[in-house]
Amino acid sequence: MNTNKKDKTATRRQAFRCSGQQLDAILRFAEERKLDQQPLHLVVAEFWRYQAHAKAA
Repeated sequence: MNTNKKDKTATRRQAFRCSGQQLDAILRFAEERKLDQQPLHLVVAEFWRYQAHAKAA
């Protein structure tokens, strides 16, 4: 395993293990809710929370 931080960086899609369509949906969700400036991990958590709430309703 590399210890160089530059070598550890992954693309957003790889970091969250999602498909391109899922990433597009998450980024659209962020734009619609003005979450563009929030860290991506918080946006992803909010996106899945919203999805779970929508399915439960």
